[in-house]
Amino acid sequence: MTASYRLIDYSVRPAKFAERKMLGELLARLKVFGSLETYRYIGFGSIWFSDCVLFHRVLGIEHMVSIERELQHEERFQFNNPYRGIEIRMGESADILPGLDWSQRSIAWLDYDDPLSPSILDDIRTISTRAGAGTALIVSVQAQKLFDNRNPDIDPIHIDDRDKFHQFFGGARTPPVMPPADLRGWTLSNTSRSIIRKEIENGLSQVNAARSPGQRIRFRQVAAFEYADGAKMTTIAGVFMDEGQNNLFEGAGFRDLTFYRDGDSAFRINVPMLTPREMRHLDKSLPCPEEAQIDRGPIPEREAKHYAKLYRYLPNFASYDI
Repeated sequence: MTASYRLIDYSVRPAKFAERKMLGELLARLKVFGSLETYRYIGFGSIWFSDCVLFHRVLGIEHMVSIERELQHEERFQFNNPYRGIEIRMGESADILPGLDWSQRSIAWLDYDDPLSPSILDDIRTISTRAGAGTALIVSVQAQKLFDNRNPDIDPIHIDDRDKFHQFFGGARTPPVMPPADLRGWTLSNTSRSIIRKEIENGLSQVNAARSPGQRIRFRQVAAFEYADGAKMTTIAGVFMDEGQNNLFEGAGFRDLTFYRDGDSAFRINVPMLTPREMRHLDKSLPCPEEAQIDRGPIPEREAKHYAKLYRYLPNFASYDI
């Protein structure tokens, strides 16, 4: 993974900010499985720890594990650690995830900066074969382009057809049909989520083979996002649950969320290009069940619609003339 925190403060990207707020609202519904205060959060906090701070404040989670691979910057991670409850584990996720106690209900957000790769799928398999009922898994990957970067001595090879994908990911992880269009543009976002879902299902098949009916674990997808604060990104989120917990799942109200997605489609986070004054004007009409009833004034219809869908999750901006 690249040390992208040295390039941009990911806590202030508007689409990422909105995604994080929506995930907080979604994760609050895990309370049907157990007290949120007893959950553990596992993520890649970086020097900003934005997700850790939000989930501590919104969900009340006290025990958090932040996995950081930049060993040479451990002192900086420790210095920026905002809470005593955050345990920083230095090293590769591939080495740390298997050693965690997965008997505890957890929220794991594998928030990668890189595109999908075999090592990322290995991390997903690790969690899928260990997670218990009530544990939530969120995976975010770049969906701009796929690269084969196994050889550090040569430039990464752009994976733009099925043969190259097969060479990098292997036959077991390669779909039987994969036209070049599946590996470019926003379609790559859908392809990435599909492969992630398949990896989770294969991991569960492995553990469920030894379980009796009714005790088998399922993964129920509850959200999928796409956005581009720069590079295209995609996220898939879901919950592991026993087969007999369907009533609990339905009672949680995940389906009531406007961004609920349990299939191939994703909720596209289109951040509107509006001035603070335009936002304040639209706020006077919100919430509004019918977008046509919004008093837009001179604001373009497209931007007003995007704002109406996202206004609860967008950051507040203030401008000052000096």
